[in-house]
Amino acid sequence: MRNLAILLNIALIGLFLYFLVTKGLPKEGSESLIALLLFAAPTSTLWALLIDKDENWLSLYLRRKALEERKKIQSLSSDKHS
Repeated sequence: MRNLAILLNIALIGLFLYFLVTKGLPKEGSESLIALLLFAAPTSTLWALLIDKDENWLSLYLRRKALEERKKIQSLSSDKHS
């Protein structure tokens, strides 16, 4: 799933650059804001997916909860077999 997200973000940046080259920069203010967002959103997502490898508190919390649930399931399944 992560690889798909990376691929789609690269495709979106490529599409944005294609339109930038073929159509040029937007002339109006509101279109410029949309163009900025179309470039900034996938760029920041790629940064988070590829470069920011630090484990934050949320990822650690979710991993801990998953391990706790896995342990409960193993405990329950071993109790059933006994």
